[in-house]
Amino acid sequence: MKELGYSEEDFRYENPIEVVIGSKKTTVYSDIEILINNRVELVIDVKKPTKSLTEKDILQSTSYAKLISTPSALYSVTTNGIDCVVSNVFTGIRGLEIPTKAQLLRDIDRTKKKTFNEVEKREIRSVLLTLLEPNELYKVINRSKDVIEKKGLIRTDQSFREMTKILLVKMNEERRVKVGQGSNRFTIEYLSANALHNETTEIEIFKNLFNDAKTKYPGIYTNEDESLSITDNDCLVEVVKNLEPFSFLGTGDDIKGAVYEIFLKSTLRGDFDQYFTPREIVDFIVKFADPEIGDVFLDPACGSGGFLIQTFNYVNQKIINSPDSEKESKKKFDDSIDKSIWGHEADYDLHVLAKINLIMHGDGWNNIYQGDTLSSNKLPTDHFDYILTNPPFTIKYDFEKILSQYELGIGKKSEELDILFVEKSLKLLKPGGDLFIVLPEGLLNNKVYRYFRRWLLEKAYLLCSISLPEGAFIPFGGSVSKTCIIGLRKKDKSNPQFNKPNFVFLGRSVEVGYETGKKMYKPNDKNDLDFFLRQSEEIFENIRVSENEGECGWISQDLINDYRIDANYLLNMIDRKQLQNKFENLVPLSEICSVENIPYPILDTTIYNYLEVPDISSETGTVSNIRKLSGKEITADSLHLFHPDDILFTRINPRKSRVTIAPPIDGIGVVSKEVYRIVLIENDYIKPKNKYVLLSILQAEHVKNQIVRLSTGSSSSRARVQIDDLLNDVYVPIPNEKDQEKISSSNYEMMKAYWDISQRYLNVFVENQKILGSNFSKEDIRSL
Repeated sequence: MKELGYSEEDFRYENPIEVVIGSKKTTVYSDIEILINNRVELVIDVKKPTKSLTEKDILQSTSYAKLISTPSALYSVTTNGIDCVVSNVFTGIRGLEIPTKAQLLRDIDRTKKKTFNEVEKREIRSVLLTLLEPNELYKVINRSKDVIEKKGLIRTDQSFREMTKILLVKMNEERRVKVGQGSNRFTIEYLSANALHNETTEIEIFKNLFNDAKTKYPGIYTNEDESLSITDNDCLVEVVKNLEPFSFLGTGDDIKGAVYEIFLKSTLRGDFDQYFTPREIVDFIVKFADPEIGDVFLDPACGSGGFLIQTFNYVNQKIINSPDSEKESKKKFDDSIDKSIWGHEADYDLHVLAKINLIMHGDGWNNIYQGDTLSSNKLPTDHFDYILTNPPFTIKYDFEKILSQYELGIGKKSEELDILFVEKSLKLLKPGGDLFIVLPEGLLNNKVYRYFRRWLLEKAYLLCSISLPEGAFIPFGGSVSKTCIIGLRKKDKSNPQFNKPNFVFLGRSVEVGYETGKKMYKPNDKNDLDFFLRQSEEIFENIRVSENEGECGWISQDLINDYRIDANYLLNMIDRKQLQNKFENLVPLSEICSVENIPYPILDTTIYNYLEVPDISSETGTVSNIRKLSGKEITADSLHLFHPDDILFTRINPRKSRVTIAPPIDGIGVVSKEVYRIVLIENDYIKPKNKYVLLSILQAEHVKNQIVRLSTGSSSSRARVQIDDLLNDVYVPIPNEKDQEKISSSNYEMMKAYWDISQRYLNVFVENQKILGSNFSKEDIRSL
């Protein structure tokens, strides 16, 4: 800041503002303020470097800047030390660099500041309260559901619909304030005063507000006679009183998330496998897609409108930042609302919520339709520039009359919904238009879906393939499907090379900004998707790795084929290319070895040498002891048999180096089914006498990286590699024969020596303990 011309006297730190709305109160502190002539002109909100900046962060700092003084500060700055967003409080124009002091002085002189009236200030305070007290908001909406159902006597399956009606009224009232049409009537004070004046009840006054909202937004409900079903006056009054302090405009993501969590999470799936798409994933897709002003975009499975809202906000910010006149910008904004935003949703209540959410963010609900998207004729073909969606998946669609209208459905009794949504979306796109879609990752790598990939690559080019971590959707409805994001560009039949992307962006995310695999949504500061966005700004060779061990890279479009198009496999292709430059011989494991597991039943009365995964060193693969246990002490009904000198590879958590040579044993040796028995086959690369070179090959970093990418599981520690993937898709370097012999013999000798000395030490250890009165045997000890 000093380099920008500011002096220590210009700074003020952690200045508090008390935000009071009715009985709700909170205090917000600025991080840094810049004072010019004793007036705050610039407010800086500082986030951790690990936290990516969000629209909520920017809104919070802007709201604070509006309240800090009268007139307001000119600029708000939101930064994490890496990214920086500078917002003009009065125009909304954003920049990326903090102005110098000289520039700030010039801008102060040029700007005609606006003074916010008390009605507007109340709304700004409501925004801050909502942003700063998300847990309180969650409690309020939870309480509202309870009140609607228990006091209002509304059935559980109908309470969401009543809540949306209340939300519509609140939206409409906040919009009225924003456009200067009067004060906010969604208050107990207004309802009570008018009920008293008209000798009626608050609920009757509220019904008038609801009718006003329906008149303002005709078409929100298919049934124009839609009315409030709540009849209990006290119920309505309590819900309004609870919701009154909070602002839904601009903070709608919190509202939508809370409403979804409380009203819909346990009941939404129904006949369609639907899940709320987390904001972190929506943000990434919208930013990666990068739609322009005037582009027409669609979500054919729009749910509550997340993709549509974020895309609209993204394009609207481009309008605000453009050098166009205010009149030209207004026309572009109106065109965007009227022509650009399209959505379709099967569920009636969700489609209403989508419309209400779009009202929250500036209208644009005219082209939101309800019904079965696959049979709908409301969406024009060859019309859209962008489609961004997270359709239902893992569900069979079996309406044969509709199936016959799809290339992938002809002659079939059923087809998966997600596959049909891809075909529908490509029909609706303009040639050269882009589709970004969340799908089960199995569609990209499973052999049974190769027909789908073959068809897909005939119709479109691949733009990106992003692997999402296991459990990414569990906090949003319980989906355990391993998911991914793919980007596709529709080919032009008349000119297939038109708009062909030369490269495909790949990403394997480990962290996505919240805890995956947990039932409750809990955000954190770790997000590989932000890392991917920064890296995707340039084409580069090799693979880049985030601090969370996420990976990304670029691959040539010409290398894409229908065998597999998942990010993990394609990242391995990049690695393979680098390995080919280093090693003369690079072959798939299947050319030198096989996996030959021998299932072995466990009997209660038999004694076994039982080797478990923790018995194998995670760093070196060494084994120091194997316990002898009776069958009744072993919980498994069946294990894998092993023999001394077998090569054993641990498939679970392959990031570890648990590859070993089975030590000498007396009796039957059994090992966990998480361990594969690797057998050298007749080949042209490794002779039988050198087979133990496989230990070092399988422990090599560039080989482990390939295996890790091909592993699947609920978490990194539970990820497993399957036999076919290990053998067919992992490529290994083959050392020359002299090095093979050296590595193989040294591996065998040192493993044997380590076992021998470990056994001698354990025998001495046990004997010494017996002298001192301890009572245990070597069989009780897992390892050194």
